[in-house]
Amino acid sequence: MRALIQLLVDFIRKLARENVRLLLAIGITLLFVIFLTVVVIAPSCKDPKSKFYGSKLGYPAVMRKLGRPLPVEIATAQSATFERWIMGEGTCASVPLMAPVIPMAMVKEVLVQPGDRVTAGKALARLDPSLATIKLDSARLAVETAKAELSRVQLGSAYVLAQERPEVEKVNLTAEEQLATQAEEKVTKYREAFKRGAVSRTALLGVEGEFTEATRMLGKARLQMAMSEKGVKESLKIAENAVKDAEEAVRHRERELEDYEVRAPGDGVIERILINPGEYNQDGGKPGFVIASGRWFEAYFDQSDFSGIHKDLAAQVHLEAFPGRTFPGRIDLIVPVVSFNEGGPEISRPLRPRGSGAAEWAATFRARINLDNKPGEIALGMTGFARVLIQREGLAVPRGALVSVSAGSGYVHVMDGDDRWQSRLVEVGIVEETKVEIRSGLAAGDRVIVRGQWVLQPDDRVRIDRTWTGFTAP
Repeated sequence: MRALIQLLVDFIRKLARENVRLLLAIGITLLFVIFLTVVVIAPSCKDPKSKFYGSKLGYPAVMRKLGRPLPVEIATAQSATFERWIMGEGTCASVPLMAPVIPMAMVKEVLVQPGDRVTAGKALARLDPSLATIKLDSARLAVETAKAELSRVQLGSAYVLAQERPEVEKVNLTAEEQLATQAEEKVTKYREAFKRGAVSRTALLGVEGEFTEATRMLGKARLQMAMSEKGVKESLKIAENAVKDAEEAVRHRERELEDYEVRAPGDGVIERILINPGEYNQDGGKPGFVIASGRWFEAYFDQSDFSGIHKDLAAQVHLEAFPGRTFPGRIDLIVPVVSFNEGGPEISRPLRPRGSGAAEWAATFRARINLDNKPGEIALGMTGFARVLIQREGLAVPRGALVSVSAGSGYVHVMDGDDRWQSRLVEVGIVEETKVEIRSGLAAGDRVIVRGQWVLQPDDRVRIDRTWTGFTAP
């Protein structure tokens, strides 16, 4: 036996003397393999961030073959405050007020220039009032005429009372009554004389005709008297209304005369002047001045941010003309109408998909931001963007718990017992650096897996190695 061992030792010594370089290379190779296995491969197989971790030689695969649970880290869904900045592009805008030139007359003078700041009621231009003054004088004369006619009606001598003079009709009635009485007495005597044969039948018929005519005239006089008494009241009313109508015409002419001085309908800046001295205004009511009234930043926000923006929300406006400067403001109006507009010209083609799997159009809504700056500090039409900070309370989980997200939805792995889990679809809100807002799909207190979930398979059991108390690793 010793001889055999001695022969083996001698053979190895001889082989070593003859192949020193080969043995040295084999030794170095073995040492490198051992070092690579211990220092690189073995740690990589247990490191979730390594590519080896998910391979057939990785730690999860080995644990599955051994029938052991995979290690995971979990956190509890809890309430948190979320902050997100929303940006919208836009321009400095205002309301265009039109100052109309109403009279058709010659423009005498223009009192303002483009860029002037005006207040409501300020005179902008004056027109030649000569014709309007003549019409006003004529209207005042008409008032005097109407008043004189009223006086004549009251005296009963006006032309309109030619058929409505009670005093005249009273005289006529008295006369007709006397004539009728005389005719009645005469016809009575003739009838008695006819019976005695003192007068002929022809004479009697003539007297009876006179009586009939006197009776007719008396009836007519009574009718005229009644009509005159009633009509005189209406004639007085007509004359009084004529006076009032003439006085209204004077007021109308006086009001027209005021329009010969064009005034600003509101506060603002003169943007354009459409009339010049010496021109004749041929179209009554056409605009003569355009006034930019008010000043705000009109921002266009994406429709997905509509629920987060509300009135009185603080905003920051950044203008291209003032790099590095922030203009504070506050939202005072939201227009709840979505259009395919990003603050510039209308677009004619869709944007790149944003996660929904289909081409999407730029759909925006408008919000008005009232700026806190001095008048004249910024110019209307300046472009820029607005930033609005949204703050709200919501249910939160660490960002690492979200396995995937697309079009506002994602998946998380939720603990179901001590060593079981299940995948759950959730609606995602605000996504911050360390946490994610969950709008639906989870309840406060649910435990979600934040590390180790990427290699899990449906039948894998898990082992909780660490529990997070916040939204970052302890």
